[in-house]
Amino acid sequence: MLSRAVAQIFSPYQSLNLSAFDNLKLVVAVLSNNAQECHALSADVSIGGKLTSAYLVRWGKHFIYCGRCNAYSSKIDEVTHLETIDPESITVLQPPVLSMQQVSFMCMENAHFDHC
Repeated sequence: MLSRAVAQIFSPYQSLNLSAFDNLKLVVAVLSNNAQECHALSADVSIGGKLTSAYLVRWGKHFIYCGRCNAYSSKIDEVTHLETIDPESITVLQPPVLSMQQVSFMCMENAHFDHC
């Protein structure tokens, strides 16, 4: 369940099924385009009692879940229970910051190959 602030910004992208890393790039690009400070991360997250490596974006008090690190198709979500994130496993990432035009191309490319 997305908080109001996260849903407001990312609702146009909820129908996409990008890879976890592409979701990470998308979230960073959208926030950067809106002059919002954010940090791309990888961390172990407990999902169903099992730790899995995932991509996250920390934006203020929000941790936006981009998907498991090896996921080729994932939805943008939000980590609402911070205790599910293993703080010792957090690694700060430096993904490329895409322009919104590049994000559009990435989404079009994904939609094209998703239907081929």
